[in-house]
Amino acid sequence: MPRRGWRGIVFAVMAFVMVASYGTVAHAQSLQETLALVIHDHKRIRAAEMDLASARDTAIASLGDWFPTLDMTALYGFERQRKPDSADTDFFPRQIDFTLTQLLWDFGATNGTIRAAKRTYDQAQATLTSTLQAVVLEGVTAHVNLIRANELLRFALMSEENIKRQTELEDARVQRGAGFSTDVLQAKTQLAGSQARRVQAEGTLQNARNRYRAVFYRDPGDLQSLVKPRPPIDMLPSSLDEAIEISMENNPQLKAQLIAADIARETVNQTRATELFPSLSAVGSSTYKQDVQGTRNFKGEQLIKVELTYSLNLGMTQVNTLRASKSAFSAAEDRYGDARTQIEEAARNAWQNFLTAKDNAEALRNQANIANEFLELARKERQLGRRSLIDVLAGETALINANSDAVSAETDVMLAVYNLTSVMGFLELDVIE
Repeated sequence: MPRRGWRGIVFAVMAFVMVASYGTVAHAQSLQETLALVIHDHKRIRAAEMDLASARDTAIASLGDWFPTLDMTALYGFERQRKPDSADTDFFPRQIDFTLTQLLWDFGATNGTIRAAKRTYDQAQATLTSTLQAVVLEGVTAHVNLIRANELLRFALMSEENIKRQTELEDARVQRGAGFSTDVLQAKTQLAGSQARRVQAEGTLQNARNRYRAVFYRDPGDLQSLVKPRPPIDMLPSSLDEAIEISMENNPQLKAQLIAADIARETVNQTRATELFPSLSAVGSSTYKQDVQGTRNFKGEQLIKVELTYSLNLGMTQVNTLRASKSAFSAAEDRYGDARTQIEEAARNAWQNFLTAKDNAEALRNQANIANEFLELARKERQLGRRSLIDVLAGETALINANSDAVSAETDVMLAVYNLTSVMGFLELDVIE
């Protein structure tokens, strides 16, 4: 799909934005600045940042398993011994023990734990990126939809006011005996329809306000100061296949699922080493005793050894534990495969929605142009007596509604661009212009 056609519809959107926002630019709210504040304070993002900090500290802590461990035990008490062949003793024993343990090898259990912790940190980073992009997309959508709802209400009010005015004029003509009662009734029918459209637009605007408040944690304020951002049309690929390929490489949700499978694989390695193999450690200990075990005065002991430890459950639960970790790994792989399918579907849908919205916007803008031409001719024919007032009224209403539909469709194009950019994993804050 050539980019020349895309730029045409984008220029149309930009032209509408310039017209709609003329005179309010000096007080326009920067969406990028507003989103920056939201990202700083948004609870979902802060939670993801805390998850990342937790994963970072956990990864650092996992390295400690390769460092020596010092254990110290001290005691003080009273000991009485009654001895058959020697004098009884009543002492206040004091003892302090130091034990230094250094892991030498555990057949990959510790290294598996470290790698899993590192991948958990990577997963938290991918999740944070995904959360950031999701909030940015929600913010852009809420912002743009609020502008659209406000514009649609403005068009609905224009349509209602126009029909009401023309109905009053036609009714006055009937009262003078120059008009037709059927035209008045038909005008009132159109007026009722325009009132219903206005009521619906008011409800849509209120819902858009509520959504904006939920995303940005504040009221939007003066709606006339809101300006549509420029969609990142230049970031779109040239084909659907390219969009899918980029999504498979960069989508942060898919990255998080792939990392989850890696973590499950490392868990299998760690479980196998822990459950089926021993661990080898170097141990050094030093003990200092004073009046302990009925022996008066000081006594010291020092010991250096290499220790092999192996724990075997006679119910052979090690096998079940290993099987459980393998099953969890298989489940993680299946979830990653399913995530790839979903991301591919999302890329295909986003691409098709963009093409559909673009074609629909072009068709509706063309409809608005035709409606405008019809209205001009209808007014001329009205002056020549070839058209009734109700024909002119219908033409004016059709033009207003066509412009309303065209503006809404152009907004759909903009949102489709942002949605496709999000699926491809490129929707960062600096994309918003």
